[in-house]
Amino acid sequence: MTDARLSLLPIPGRETHFNLACFQGRERISLSLHGVSERLFVQQAIEVVGEHCQTVTYGYRLQTGDDPNSWLLRWEYSREPPKAGYEYPLAHLHANANFVDSGLAVDRLAKTPSHLHIPTARVPLELVLWHLIAEWAVTPKIDDWREVLSESLEGLEARRTAL
Repeated sequence: MTDARLSLLPIPGRETHFNLACFQGRERISLSLHGVSERLFVQQAIEVVGEHCQTVTYGYRLQTGDDPNSWLLRWEYSREPPKAGYEYPLAHLHANANFVDSGLAVDRLAKTPSHLHIPTARVPLELVLWHLIAEWAVTPKIDDWREVLSESLEGLEARRTAL
């Protein structure tokens, strides 16, 4: 679905922490996707703990272009609350959208839909890729993409740590 590569770079000053993303130099950039004009930004912070790795944070953004503010969907996760008093689910989705006039009394909401933190379980990158192929017409590079993603998800489930 892309010719871009994800790279793992150490986080300076944090011996066991790494960033997984698509980099140009040390700058994180979005990936171009086959068959569509949208782009995918991927960022994960990973910590090595003993014999395994655990996700500290992730952010995946489906964007209309390179501009980070052009996002359509944002999946976000943080193992720990990012600041004191953080009241949102640690794993959540944002949809850059507006409510359609459906009779809903949206005046009672203090936020637009794009500012809502829609709860999710932790979302592996494999499921984001599956979603993009199935729902956004992204062209997979191989015919057996379902089997590849399913096998990767099975391996992830076998190694997964608790939230």
